[in-house]
Amino acid sequence: MEIEAFHEHEGDHHRVHFNEDSDTFGHDADIIIHPLNDTHINVHLGFLQIRHRYEVSFVFHSKETTGPLAVRNQNPPNLNLRVTDLNPVEGIHGGPEIPYRITIELFAYKEKLLREQIVLEACGNSIFTITLVLHARVLGKGKGTPFLKSGIHCIGQEMEEEESEYSDWQGFE
Repeated sequence: MEIEAFHEHEGDHHRVHFNEDSDTFGHDADIIIHPLNDTHINVHLGFLQIRHRYEVSFVFHSKETTGPLAVRNQNPPNLNLRVTDLNPVEGIHGGPEIPYRITIELFAYKEKLLREQIVLEACGNSIFTITLVLHARVLGKGKGTPFLKSGIHCIGQEMEEEESEYSDWQGFE
């Protein structure tokens, strides 16, 4: 980042000029996909807010030899994470890898570090799996509103039980 200071002769004014290349949001605004190997991929989502539901969409790559991917059924199912769409990306070729776009619905149910995983398997070969590990920092109530990364959209907020308008309390008689 380059900072320049100017001194004007007509008055004693100082100005600071920031280069356009020093945009701090540009490189940090995308979801970070970090493959550990052919079968494990870390996905860093940045900051989320507690008790909010998000739609998250990103692209990852899989070996071409694995065939089409599908979500492996979990028993019991994860109530905080649901895959809503998983398809190969048309028109993009990554060499020996196939790019896939995945869309998930994620509920930020706890404060601090949230770590959830999705296991995908090849349709023709259930032995081959890819594990996507989602990482997020979840801000607690009253800790601020996070700047969401590209591909993440808040789709709802769930109230806490004590904030609910429905209660067992009958009131005074």
